Amino acid sequence: MPEFKLRYHQQAVVDACRDILAGGEITEIVLSVTPGGGKSFVPVILAENLIPKIADRICWVVPRNALKYQGEGEFSDPRWNTDKRVRAADNGDDLSRGLQGYVTTYQAVGMNPDCHATEFRKHRYILFLDECHHVADGSEWHKALEAMVKSAVLVVKASGTLSRGDGQKIAFMAYKDSKPDLSGTANRRVIIYGRNRAIADKAILPVDFRTMDGDAEWEEQDGSRGESRLSGEDSAKALFTALRTGFADNLLDAALDEIRLMRSDYPEAKMLVVAPNIEVAKAYHSHLADCGYETRIATSEDTPLARRNLDDFKRGVYRVLVTVAMAYEGLNVPEVACICCLSHIRSVPWLEQCFARANRLAPGKKRAVCFAPADWAFKKAVGMIKREELVPLSDGQQELFGGEEKRGEGNGSGNARPWIIPLSSSAEGADDTRAEKKAELPPCPPSEMEKILRKNINGIISSYLATVNNGSKQAYSRMLYRRLRLVVSKPVSEMTGKELEKVWIWLRREYGGDKK
Repeated sequence: MPEFKLRYHQQAVVDACRDILAGGEITEIVLSVTPGGGKSFVPVILAENLIPKIADRICWVVPRNALKYQGEGEFSDPRWNTDKRVRAADNGDDLSRGLQGYVTTYQAVGMNPDCHATEFRKHRYILFLDECHHVADGSEWHKALEAMVKSAVLVVKASGTLSRGDGQKIAFMAYKDSKPDLSGTANRRVIIYGRNRAIADKAILPVDFRTMDGDAEWEEQDGSRGESRLSGEDSAKALFTALRTGFADNLLDAALDEIRLMRSDYPEAKMLVVAPNIEVAKAYHSHLADCGYETRIATSEDTPLARRNLDDFKRGVYRVLVTVAMAYEGLNVPEVACICCLSHIRSVPWLEQCFARANRLAPGKKRAVCFAPADWAFKKAVGMIKREELVPLSDGQQELFGGEEKRGEGNGSGNARPWIIPLSSSAEGADDTRAEKKAELPPCPPSEMEKILRKNINGIISSYLATVNNGSKQAYSRMLYRRLRLVVSKPVSEMTGKELEKVWIWLRREYGGDKK
């Protein structure tokens, strides 16, 4: 195993393995790790610690082929210092072929479940279900995986976004009050590594958002003309139009200016462009080529050409990639520092995954930026994500569930809208979130704001007291609360929203993240 310091969730997996080897009853691990937080090292940890002691092999199931080959390479990464090896496989006899396991896709299992069930009956397997939210409860993939889940000596359900855009339950996941049950039991170990903790650990970079508003005009089915600002009442049609007309070129140009600026102090900086569909991706590609940029397309088609283009992007053969769904999960290119998000999707889990393509650390990389339209649905989703970053480290139950369905027609979708014809659009200047005050909170309803502020206040206090020797905790606690009463002379539970914000800002300055 590596000599460098493991991140919280990685060490927690090591601890779970030790408990298993000591005779513990753990047969299931639920692993929620923010995108970019280092989840892909976990299968290596499991194999290194548990093979051959309680298992013979590991099966790592992923959503798409690109991740399958990436997982195979993870075991060969010299940083991990392991002699365990797995192979990328679909279906057939002896899937591991003498190695310590194999990486396959949910689609491959769905096409021939008996092949994998037979393999699991022959050998003791650890089953690692990566991005398990792809498998809906009661779906065909659920049924195909059942025999593997029943046979495995340990099942790990891992996800960067532990919810589904369609609101359905995740297969094999225990639920409580319509949300995944994250309470541990003798048999189930729950490990959470949220974005706030990863940022505090400097495991990922925070993403700065540059949103651009603008005007759009289109033709309705009856021949009449409609127009709206992206942030206006008819933002769905405005967004559909903007993604296909001048606004998109304006946003691309702004992102290109940013990537040129980044390269002055980070020459390796790369840019990812996310398009609503393949045809529009081709138009973006043409615009970038006209601007003098060598760029290629890798779409959700997942063809050999797309995989070659991805490989060349990773190797630095070119620095700008246009994609569609392949920007979602698993595109691990740490040099990506700028995203131009011209997608119509407004699901919080999807957007989290998309933004996370830029939050990876790389030598010399100092920041990550995302350019996007300023429609209300996007700003609402970003507000939810930014508010989650404010939840303190001591709060174990973080907002892991976006609860946002993928927005369909009439709610911001940029696809399949045949009853309008996009005519024109243009963008205005970018709204830079870096210009916000350090202590400023994103907008949200007053009751939700009070809840967040109380969490922040309690979290800063708990984090501070955790640094004090046990024998002194009560004394330091009394001292801190006496000082708090000088700021606002009433208990936290009785404070108004403005009073809570005043206390929070003071605590950040004196005891929290703003303390120099």
